[in-house]
Amino acid sequence: MSLPPTLVLFGANSLCGDDLIGQLPESTAWQCLGRRLPPGVAAERWRHCDLSDLSDVALQAVAAVLPPGPQIWICFAHLWLLAPFLEALMAVQPKALEGLRGVVACSSSSVITKRYAANGFDRDLVLLLATSQEQLLADCRQLGVPARILAPTLIHGRTAHHHDHNVETLRLWLRRLPLLPLPAHTGLRQPIAAADLAAVALDQAQRLTAPDAVSALLPLGGDEELSYRQLLQRLQRGDPRAARCLLLNLPTRLFQVMASPLLLLSPKTFEALQRVSADLAGFPSVAELLDRPRRPFAPAIPTERRR
Repeated sequence: MSLPPTLVLFGANSLCGDDLIGQLPESTAWQCLGRRLPPGVAAERWRHCDLSDLSDVALQAVAAVLPPGPQIWICFAHLWLLAPFLEALMAVQPKALEGLRGVVACSSSSVITKRYAANGFDRDLVLLLATSQEQLLADCRQLGVPARILAPTLIHGRTAHHHDHNVETLRLWLRRLPLLPLPAHTGLRQPIAAADLAAVALDQAQRLTAPDAVSALLPLGGDEELSYRQLLQRLQRGDPRAARCLLLNLPTRLFQVMASPLLLLSPKTFEALQRVSADLAGFPSVAELLDRPRRPFAPAIPTERRR
């Protein structure tokens, strides 16, 4: 009987990586590679690896610390770091990849939702993500192993060591501002919990062990679709400091006119405000992928520090 693959986790020092480690069954063989030992992880579970260092010396060092036998990689580090890293390892240390059986990596739904962005920042981001996706899929084809690239929507969540920078930024604005203007029509969102994204990554890693597993790009979102206004209201629920902010309804066209000066000052911010009215939902849900009941969007409430 062949041994089950060892899970090799890149990006363990992140919100999703932290959530994934917390979900690992005790019998799982796993190791994390990264620049720093993640908090709460035993030292013997960690090996140093800098995905941005593609020197021969660094790649040789990584090859020496990869676990022996079959392995499946799960990566929550930037896709644009993983793809060239894998390609460089193939070229310099091909024997280190003989045990690789599959790759699960995280991209972003921005490659879809910002495809037609006008500002340079978002255009560059889409190009970087799309190029990295293609490079990773091509490298895995060359290696003869399947890859699953997850493209999640707005990630939210909180662990003992990490919190998201998406929903929590909105919460920060709600706590700071006395009122927040919004257009009368706000588009749909589909926020996904980091713990759910980690669960999907583990499920996909398991599926890659099947002999007929194939590569795929999997856009996904949370189980509930709600308007941008409803998302903010859900953040205000149970958070008295955020609840003090008045969500001010403005006619949609007036809101857009008021935001128009930003087109000159900050095109990126201007487009972000325009997207408030756009529907950025309709992706396959975690419930569909894991075949479980739907769970509503429930943002974590931060614990206030005692003075």
